[in-house]
Amino acid sequence: MLDKIKQTLKQMDKKKLITLGILAAVILIVGIFAGIGISAITKEKQHTVGNVATPEDATGGNTISNSNATSNQPTDLAYSKKEDEPSAIADFAKTNTWESDGKKFAQIDVTVKNAGVGKITDWTMTFTLGANASIEQSWNCVLETNKNGDILEVQMKPVDYNKNIEVGEGTQGIGFIVGADTDVNVGKYSIETTVDGVTMVADGGEEHQDDETASTNNEENTDGNNNTNNGNNQGNTDSNNNNSGNSSNNDEPSNGGDNQYTGPTTTVSGRLHVEGTSIVDSSGSKVQLRGVSTHGLAWFPQYVNYEAFQTLRDDWGANVVRLAMYTAEYGGYCTGGDREALKSLVDAGVSYATQLGMYVIIDWHILSDGNPYQHKDEAVAFFSEMSARYAGNGNVIYEICNEPQNSDWNSVIKPYAEEVLSAIRSNTDALVIVGTNTWSQDVDAVIGNQINDSNVCYALHFYAATHTDYIRNKLITAMDNGIPVFVSECSICDASGNGGIDYGSADAWLNLLNSRGVSFLAWSLCNKAETSALINPGCDKTSGWDESDLSDTGRWFRNAIRNR
Repeated sequence: MLDKIKQTLKQMDKKKLITLGILAAVILIVGIFAGIGISAITKEKQHTVGNVATPEDATGGNTISNSNATSNQPTDLAYSKKEDEPSAIADFAKTNTWESDGKKFAQIDVTVKNAGVGKITDWTMTFTLGANASIEQSWNCVLETNKNGDILEVQMKPVDYNKNIEVGEGTQGIGFIVGADTDVNVGKYSIETTVDGVTMVADGGEEHQDDETASTNNEENTDGNNNTNNGNNQGNTDSNNNNSGNSSNNDEPSNGGDNQYTGPTTTVSGRLHVEGTSIVDSSGSKVQLRGVSTHGLAWFPQYVNYEAFQTLRDDWGANVVRLAMYTAEYGGYCTGGDREALKSLVDAGVSYATQLGMYVIIDWHILSDGNPYQHKDEAVAFFSEMSARYAGNGNVIYEICNEPQNSDWNSVIKPYAEEVLSAIRSNTDALVIVGTNTWSQDVDAVIGNQINDSNVCYALHFYAATHTDYIRNKLITAMDNGIPVFVSECSICDASGNGGIDYGSADAWLNLLNSRGVSFLAWSLCNKAETSALINPGCDKTSGWDESDLSDTGRWFRNAIRNR
């Protein structure tokens, strides 16, 4: 029998043998992909609310119980793809450009899209920036940089809530600001993705499989705003950092952090209003508010307590607290958060501040939503309710859009502010703070087109290790043109809320604010494991902190607020 089989095979046409071989290969491939599909369909899904991961990892803090949240569990899809198709592609959109001090800046918004065979559970992207570029700020990602001659090599990693990308979907809200000698352009990129435990690398559309599986990145997001808000940029460089403590502005004293403040008083009484570029109290005295902002109320509610505010007043010398009501992040007012619980925290904060003779800012904390019109109707309703509730409280201030982005002042932010202001003005003439574009940095854009309201200040936010002379000059230019500026959020690290502290730039900022009588609030009152947190991560005290309980940032701001 065996001899007959051998003889038959020898007599077969070569074409038939090839056909049989191909058929066998097809059967094998179909079996493999069927197995992958079954695995993808049956594996456990990550619980999400909206498009954001659960809060424990996203925030690192405590959360308010959210009975209104709904579970969204998308189905994994698995399908075959052509070998020349990458598992992921990236879009780089240059959404804003400007020049300052002879340097060109650009805002780059990034989208990573899943174009592959299954759910991406981790990714890392590398790309280059030329012409002596430097990263000035980033958000919703972790960036590491390496200088190679004139070329800046950049590695971008996700934060916890944007590592997972379903097939056909993409990331949202990732971006950075880059400065360079010439026009900024992103070079060739590559993306390493992890799909079903297998690492794939797409280089210019040519994909290969790697032997190693991509490592998991557990870095947290921040406000910076968000803090934002937004990743650990310890590897980032700032072209201005080397001279950040040596501002050329004549407004800044040359005595570093040894500030002998002789400007407006910090002892304030009665309802505040604007006169020129100054804030004055009910007696007509020019005043400077100095204080602290909470982190997200939904994430760190424990710091809204009477004893905490009392510690800030009596030990720090603070006369104002800011209540940060996030709008679009997990637990946000407009994204499934428990609105009544959040409003109860606002009510408690207002009550404690009022009892202690402090001012309090109710902050509509726009961050990842960017465009204030996205939740404009909710903002109008919220501030209509708040301003009616606290119409008799002369200590309440309203901040109506924390950090707008990709939103022109004239066509977007100003019309939005006018609508919200109309709701507030139907109840009270309280002081209102209005954010400005590019995370409330472009305060000079207001020049020549202020809101027709006599009791409005315009927000400027800074993070000293990133925002140096070019942002300080915006403040000076704005005030020299009659714009009242209010620094409702600031810190002394980089714009991610993390990284190293630039004490030289921080002292330059403090000198400028004090010399101009500009009010300021430190970000943020929490023990989150990031540089901008004022309380040490290992400290669980919610009031009565001594110096050992404070972070380096906390100790610096305590001295700055106390004017020591």
